[in-house]
Amino acid sequence: MILIITEKNSVATEIAKAIGATTKQKCDKAHKQHDYFEGNGYLISWCVGHLIRLCDPAEYDEKFAKWDIDALPIMPQFYKTKVDPQTAARYQVLKDLMNRPDVDELVCATDAAREGELIFRLVYNQAHCKKPFKRLWISSMTDDAIREGFASLKDNQQYQRLYQSARCRSEADWLVGINFTRLFTLRYGTKLTVGRVQTPTLALLAERQQAIDSFQPTPYYQLEGHFGTLRALWHRGAANRLEDKKQAVQLQKELTGKTGIISKLETNRKTEDRPLLFDLTELQRESNRRFGYTAQETLSIAQSLYERHKLITYPRTDSRYLTADMKPLIPQLIQKIAAVFPESKPFVQQILQKKLPLDKRIINDSKVSDHHAIIVTNHIHQYQPQKLTLRENQVLKLIMVRMLTALSGKKQYDESKLEITLDTQKDIFKATGRIIVEEGWALVERTLLAKAASVQEGDAAQQEKEAEQNFTGIQLHQELHLDNIALLEKKTTAPKPYTEATLLTAMEKASRELDDKALKESMRGKGLGTPATRAGIIEKLIAVGYAERKKKNLYPTQQGMTFIQLVPDSIRQVEMTAQWELQLQEIYDGTGNPEQFMEEIRQYVRQTVEANNQSAPVQAVSRKGTLRRVVGACPKCGCNVIESDKSFYCDGFRQEHKCNFTLWKNNKYLQARGVTLTAELASQLLETGSMQINDLVSKSGNHYNAIFYME
Repeated sequence: MILIITEKNSVATEIAKAIGATTKQKCDKAHKQHDYFEGNGYLISWCVGHLIRLCDPAEYDEKFAKWDIDALPIMPQFYKTKVDPQTAARYQVLKDLMNRPDVDELVCATDAAREGELIFRLVYNQAHCKKPFKRLWISSMTDDAIREGFASLKDNQQYQRLYQSARCRSEADWLVGINFTRLFTLRYGTKLTVGRVQTPTLALLAERQQAIDSFQPTPYYQLEGHFGTLRALWHRGAANRLEDKKQAVQLQKELTGKTGIISKLETNRKTEDRPLLFDLTELQRESNRRFGYTAQETLSIAQSLYERHKLITYPRTDSRYLTADMKPLIPQLIQKIAAVFPESKPFVQQILQKKLPLDKRIINDSKVSDHHAIIVTNHIHQYQPQKLTLRENQVLKLIMVRMLTALSGKKQYDESKLEITLDTQKDIFKATGRIIVEEGWALVERTLLAKAASVQEGDAAQQEKEAEQNFTGIQLHQELHLDNIALLEKKTTAPKPYTEATLLTAMEKASRELDDKALKESMRGKGLGTPATRAGIIEKLIAVGYAERKKKNLYPTQQGMTFIQLVPDSIRQVEMTAQWELQLQEIYDGTGNPEQFMEEIRQYVRQTVEANNQSAPVQAVSRKGTLRRVVGACPKCGCNVIESDKSFYCDGFRQEHKCNFTLWKNNKYLQARGVTLTAELASQLLETGSMQINDLVSKSGNHYNAIFYME
């Protein structure tokens, strides 16, 4: 008997149908739901995501139950795992099935990716299973693809490096998250959650917000000359704008009515190549631009189209290319698209009439590692719009249209540039014109996605359309009269807040910001996180209160902004995280060393803890995320004493011991003597137990000095 373990119930159900193992069974008859499928020599059961997780620090040693900065860094020699209490029953089902005497072999059928590999291996190891297992590696959930996958199961040793990469990722995140979260929480007096990828991503949001907040708009003026129906912008040398309105108005008066000669007129044929196929990140960007869907929403929709409806291939891919063995499938797939998507039929016929452009923009084995680009499956002919949700229909349509645009012709246009030199000889008006020669792929996209116009089509696109002019009939050296000049009053604009689409791009292309040229080159194509994890990172930032959504935009909260100010550069900057992602990939490729990687992580954590644990904090973070001054240590419990609007209070009230130590600024005893408790006095009182105040005045008018003691 062969036991197959999947990541989800839905996948187990599809595999059961494909291989003829559809009898539902229970491990315990008391269960209301079945636990596994059986038939044709197979048992099939499933996880529910991660059933096993790394132990908490207190499960290594009880002393770690209390957050103590002197106990850091916490570095286990061996990482312990435990069954997640919420999914313990599901784990027990798998363990019982693994231990059945009639089970001789296992098949790992979790998602064919790094996290899927880790989910299976953790369960396998936790159950102390020693039985041999093989790997199912497929990119489509169609019955044919499943059967083909089982006909060519992979040796598990082929994916040992993938598991090592996943294990290192998990343990590195534990080390950084546990140690740095405790370190900065204790140092600044409020819960500050640190993540290896999460924190640099938050830094992107914070840096953009700082640029927006500090931006000061600067007015400027441009002169638009009207030569009949022709519009052109004024230039003098390299300048094409004026900052002084009086100067602009004066120049407007001087030049109106002048005569000019077309001194330059050149036309060049230009092309815009067809877009690449979708990987997950590009699909998320496009869904956000057109429909406003979040990255997580798009991932969930795509996962449903893949698992439940079997209409698209594996969505969690980082490739935008197909492999050479897929060439014969492409004509069949686009014909099936035409059958279920009538509006596309003329374009499919045009594509098939011409030689299919299956060049390196489509077929490129060197750019496909685990999974190829997202395309429809051969089940697309079974597509029935009424059986899908509106969102599923919209995302599926994007994928179908992207396949057709990727196979269509290039967009071609003639771009003309002209210059009109006035008789002043120093003033030139320049204009650009464009004539579409062949729309190519753009016509396919415009026609088939007409109702899915981008929700984020901004002013820039509109201005570009307005700027296009047709220069038909205009000749070089032609004389033109400057009828009038429009004075355009403009302002420089602040950077725009991140949307989900632009943040995904920034995360994907984070390596472009690296200063180290060697690292930048080695990191080409890498970024913050992976296509499969970026949506989760954005959602985590929102969940912990560091970021928020406002309509289509993403903003850092006050707490997020404050947090980024407090953590060291090495944690918030992209270099370290980018380097780690590269090393994890190298471990998978076989060129990296897992133990060396983990030792570098441990060393980095040690150095960071040491550097940030050498002096008492001077600032703390309030619940609202604002910075508060730390005036000293609590004489009762040793925690930070923090200044608020009305008092100096012990931050230990947040801890288990619930310390209630407080010094009130309006202390009646002090105020009766004309004294207000300042931060400086409170600091002195906490450090020495007393404070001296000179030149007090008694009720009888006598001046005196006094020392106040704190009991």
